[in-house]
Amino acid sequence: MRHRLVGRHVQVSTPRTPTLRTRLPCLRTFTHCTQLTTNSRPNLPFLAIPVTTNGVRNFTTERRQWLKHEAKLAVRYTASFWGLLACFGVILFFVNEERLEQEYPTPHEWGWMTRKFLRDSNNSKTPKNGEVNWPWSFELSRGLVLRLEDPKVDGQGVTKLTDRVDPEAEIPGEFNPCDISGKSEEWRRGYFEAIMLAAKGAEHVDGWVRDLARNIISPPEFVIGPSNPRPTPIPPGQPHAPREEDCEIAYPSADNFYMKILGTKGFTSRQKLEATLEYASYLEFKHQSEGAEALYHLALAEATQGVDMSQPPYNPKTFVLNEKAGLPSQNVLDAVTAMANFKARSGKVDAALPIYLSLLKARRYLPNDPPPTVQLKTKSHSVLDKVAKTFSQADYPPPPPDGTQPPWRSRHERCQEASLSLWIGEILFSTSSKDDGLSWTRDSVDVAEEQLRNMDLLTADNAAKATCRECLSAGLANWGKMVKKLAKEEELQQAKASTQSGVFSFWSATPPSAEDRWTAEEAVVRERVRRTRELIEDLTPAGPNIASLFKA
Repeated sequence: MRHRLVGRHVQVSTPRTPTLRTRLPCLRTFTHCTQLTTNSRPNLPFLAIPVTTNGVRNFTTERRQWLKHEAKLAVRYTASFWGLLACFGVILFFVNEERLEQEYPTPHEWGWMTRKFLRDSNNSKTPKNGEVNWPWSFELSRGLVLRLEDPKVDGQGVTKLTDRVDPEAEIPGEFNPCDISGKSEEWRRGYFEAIMLAAKGAEHVDGWVRDLARNIISPPEFVIGPSNPRPTPIPPGQPHAPREEDCEIAYPSADNFYMKILGTKGFTSRQKLEATLEYASYLEFKHQSEGAEALYHLALAEATQGVDMSQPPYNPKTFVLNEKAGLPSQNVLDAVTAMANFKARSGKVDAALPIYLSLLKARRYLPNDPPPTVQLKTKSHSVLDKVAKTFSQADYPPPPPDGTQPPWRSRHERCQEASLSLWIGEILFSTSSKDDGLSWTRDSVDVAEEQLRNMDLLTADNAAKATCRECLSAGLANWGKMVKKLAKEEELQQAKASTQSGVFSFWSATPPSAEDRWTAEEAVVRERVRRTRELIEDLTPAGPNIASLFKA
């Protein structure tokens, strides 16, 4: 036993060359590489670590069915989302069309697309967001008139009164007058509205040019050429300015549409009177005074059509209303007022002032109560009737008065009286008595403000509201200018008097007060302007609009 221990000690202390067996640690053979050990033992496969992984099938039967199911769900959800979005867009479109129909009624016998042309043309002229698009409104109204004259669309029974072809017209026979006497009253009224829209649109796009090189329509103030030596700069983001040599007139003149109205057979006297006055105002704006005066005389002849001229309603020479002829009709009042305005704008204030005074006197004698009309239908307040009214088509409004009878003193007529007082005040202030002119101007402002405060601005008649607002804003502006002018004149007079005064006038002079009459009245005008701002401007917020979500 001792010899074995010594031998083992000698064996450990003797240096030996390291071999593979001496370098390897002592490991258990049944968990390591068994081929390196001397004593082999049986392998246990379930205890051995696999050196390779088994292959996995990506497209098994179950996975293929799952992918098909997910694809079907994706297609179903996508189609449902876009389908709901499309349905929502269609619903929103028809709701907007119904809102426009309530605001701008159209004749029911027209086709749907023709009615949409009229709604969109009116909406482009007076949009809610204030972005007026006169070129688009004119294009729509012009196309609407062509549709109403086309026998294949909505012009069955409309005949042309002449076959004359204008070689310069873009569309042959577009401005030839028609015979619409065989159509219904609603159809004729809608046709008149459409052609008047086209005429007003042509006024606002008068002189616009089309660039033939780029097919772009531009206002005349941006054109670069000899006729416009100082063109207006192009707004940022717009194409560069067109050159005059590359342009042509883009739209026809408004004269064509007005002459077509005057030559069309089937319009009432009131409609022709309105068209004549609008045409005369347009010619006056174009500085064609002779043509405008001739049209004003034509309007007077149209207003007195069928009237016994043995006792005319006005003096044919001075145009002052005749008190012995009784109350004037609405047509006579409008025509004579237009003639007085024309004379005042032409500088003939001495001839215009008596006409204004006679008009104001005649209007104040008008009846205060409305004339008896047909009994209106009683409004039902039941829930079923309200639901039925919501989903039913709105009735086309009844025809307006023909203008052959005297009007009554409605809010619109009272604002017309205020406008007459305003014009009288301007003439008196500029010609004879400044104090009288200032007094008439104050009265006009008081009447216009009173009428606006007594009416519901959300449901009031648009014509009455526009007339009262225009009269109030113009009256306040005139009032302020008159006060400033009078204050400046008084200041000059005081300065002149102080320079001419001698030494001995020192004890008799009175010191000028800072808060004099005109300074106090100027403060009153500013306060009235601030107080009436809510009456002149529409402060109601706009309704919800999806397009506003995509604007900055």
